[in-house]
Amino acid sequence: MTNVTTPWENSAEEVLAKLNVKLSTGLSLEEIKVRIKEHGLNSLKAEAKITPISRFLSQLKSPVVITLLVATVISAALGETIDAIAIATILVINAIIGYVQESKAEAAVEALKKLSAPKARVLRDGNILEVSASELCPGDILVLEAGDYVPADCRVILASQLSADEAILTGESLPVNKESTPVSGNTILAERRNMLFGSTAIATGTARAVVTATGMNTEIGHIARLLGTVGISKTPLQEKLEQVTNKLLVFCGGVVLIIAFLGILRGQKWLEIFMTAISLAVAAIPEGLPTVVTLALALSIRRMTKRNAIVRHMPAVETLGSTSVICTDKTGTLTTGKMRARETFVLSRGIVTEGGSDIVDLEDFNALVASGALCSNAAVNDEGAATGDPTEVALLYLAKDHNLTVRQLNEQYPRLAEWSFDSNRKRMSVAVQAEGKTVIHCKGAPESVLPLCLLNGEDKDKIEKAIEELSSQGRRLLALALKTLPVSAADFDAGAFSDSSSVESGLTFLGLVAIADPPRLESIPAIQACKAAGIKVVMITGDHPVTAKAIARELGIVEDGKFDQVLTGIELEKMSPQELSAQVEKVAVYARVSPEHKLVIVQAWKDKGNVVAMTGDGVNDAPALKQASIGIAMGKGGTEVARQASSIILTDDNFATIVSAVEEGRATHGNIRRTIQYLLSGNLSEILVMLGAAVVGWPTPLAPIHLLWINLVTDGLPSLALAAEPVPKNSLATTNRPSPDTFFDKGFYKEMAFIGIITSTMALAVYGYTLRISDAVTARTHVFSFLVFAELFRSFASRSEHKTIFQLGLTSNMYHLAAVAIPLTFQITLHYSQVFDDVFKVKAISFQECLTLIFLSLIPVTAVEIRKMMKQRVNASGDLKK
Repeated sequence: MTNVTTPWENSAEEVLAKLNVKLSTGLSLEEIKVRIKEHGLNSLKAEAKITPISRFLSQLKSPVVITLLVATVISAALGETIDAIAIATILVINAIIGYVQESKAEAAVEALKKLSAPKARVLRDGNILEVSASELCPGDILVLEAGDYVPADCRVILASQLSADEAILTGESLPVNKESTPVSGNTILAERRNMLFGSTAIATGTARAVVTATGMNTEIGHIARLLGTVGISKTPLQEKLEQVTNKLLVFCGGVVLIIAFLGILRGQKWLEIFMTAISLAVAAIPEGLPTVVTLALALSIRRMTKRNAIVRHMPAVETLGSTSVICTDKTGTLTTGKMRARETFVLSRGIVTEGGSDIVDLEDFNALVASGALCSNAAVNDEGAATGDPTEVALLYLAKDHNLTVRQLNEQYPRLAEWSFDSNRKRMSVAVQAEGKTVIHCKGAPESVLPLCLLNGEDKDKIEKAIEELSSQGRRLLALALKTLPVSAADFDAGAFSDSSSVESGLTFLGLVAIADPPRLESIPAIQACKAAGIKVVMITGDHPVTAKAIARELGIVEDGKFDQVLTGIELEKMSPQELSAQVEKVAVYARVSPEHKLVIVQAWKDKGNVVAMTGDGVNDAPALKQASIGIAMGKGGTEVARQASSIILTDDNFATIVSAVEEGRATHGNIRRTIQYLLSGNLSEILVMLGAAVVGWPTPLAPIHLLWINLVTDGLPSLALAAEPVPKNSLATTNRPSPDTFFDKGFYKEMAFIGIITSTMALAVYGYTLRISDAVTARTHVFSFLVFAELFRSFASRSEHKTIFQLGLTSNMYHLAAVAIPLTFQITLHYSQVFDDVFKVKAISFQECLTLIFLSLIPVTAVEIRKMMKQRVNASGDLKK
């Protein structure tokens, strides 16, 4: 038998027996071949890749594009070559842009494969060999030591002072002590102390372990499988834009049927009816909208890059602006990911938070710091880089921060002997030479060290109160003590003190050091800014619940009585989706969670109608990053897996950068909303012009080429400039959080209808008047130019929903002035070129006629600006009454 399902609940001997392997010799080379054939290589399977052709064709599947394709074919069949080429060109441009963006393939699984250790030391046929990690199989005996990456999931058989860094998998910031003793079968992953997991690292000690799972059967493989089943969520803008466009198509279809019915009643030719239908299809569909939104997001991406946020998927920008919940990993995201001394306690001064310069000169404090540095096997070089157990590294940094040089301490007090830490004693001691004497320095868990110290009742009470207070804050506590032996350093014989109990008694208590992974300095104000902007921050971690809640409280995430509950992974598993849904809005912290739990948490918030951002840096964050409305990964300290599964990467690993990104997202959200309203209002006016002319019985006022020109060039350039509208000052504090439900709200449609009706009414008046005094070609020329001018001037009003153009300032967006001037100049001059007259099917008109049309086209934009001023007066009077 070469399979074992829950090796952590079996004894080491039982696991070896089930895997049919001997610890002394390992597997034979012949058996290796058989097992690799049975279980496959120790590697992760990648998702099937989309071919370039399939990726390109996928850009042509939307209802908008399909409608335009039909219009292209019909135009070509009817001999309207110019129209057909124009529509086809637009489709190709949009498809190319989409193809380029999606070509950034989903590489999360590939990144996971890279995480697997390339080499492994294994015992085979009685010999220790170095082999490729991909050649491992269940039953292989691994030989591991500090610094090794674990190449597969395995059961610890022998261990000496073994600990593993599992933050990349579980989010646990501290190395986890490992041993070979069996644990319960339902023990959660983070507490399986006798298991080592693929792609984690050995922090301290040595071990021999038997491989129990390889490839896709490992915990990392399970995450890879989760990534393969989680699809990328559509952004709110994509969903709403698709809905609105489909509504516009349905409305257009109704108009086509009405016009076709009227045409049949009037005896029009089918060719004319077809051409009118094509014109309406072009009028209804904002052909430039996909390109405009894409380029608008690209402009925002450029601005966000300058603010240390790289956007991998462009639609994610607008999602950021709508974010209502941020589910964030703790370790390395809200915190530094590095253990540091947070508080110290000495009997003479009590608890002191680190950073207090008033205690540097205290003799007892310096003795505490020096003792911690001497009783450590970690190392810090001159550049500040550290190696060793994170807890001991924290003690060295404490010494360094108080101007104690560790190298000089070790030279001044050379070590004579060491009694290493083990899980039974829960302490470590060293003997050092001090001025010819032998001094014992001891550090360890308070419950292990304090009974060995000489303390009176009053001191014990002080220490116990300090321990209680610091423990409630989720700190990891170390007690330090020392003792001078009645033996000179020259006469000291380590062999005579092989039993640590002979030196670890009658100790003098020095103090306590409280160690924790500290919050980033910028995280606390960033969280406050998020809360002020209406965004909830939820912390998800692999830490112990007490530690997790203490840090969440320190960060300002917890709100007593409102948002203060803590749920563990085990409690979460016992809850039904309905129970979680009822409680999710009160839970501020999730502790001891697995990757599956993160998916459930994100989905529970999304089911409540929230736009959920998930931040993280570890492998365990990747599935939730992918499933969230928007995934935000850390760029410097984060894993490649997390980066590839995310939509946005923070290059400075700074949670505070999220606040800047949200501000940019909100500004972009507003810019896109106004741009879409500008474009769709123009489309509506074009449809109403076509419908009005058909109802009255006039000739078709606009040809497809006219509508394409208006939609793509006239609307396109100003809309790009609108998308580049500068971010208003204090926009995060002064704007409400946009939501998917308010993007296309009643106000949006009312404004769209107001603009569409007033513009189309003016256009039909121009068209009808010209038909009365001149021919159809002249009337078509007039209505075409009027709509172009009206759309260009109306773009000034579209720069803000509330402020007039004079309040904003004409020159506050120079891109917009240029975007209006270029097509305006071209529109005026095209009337004096025979080539353009032939292409656009218009005729030359006088300069006086142009000026008259420009004057008339100012009426719609003036009406919009007057409407804004009236709203401002109403709002101002309402504020006064309050």
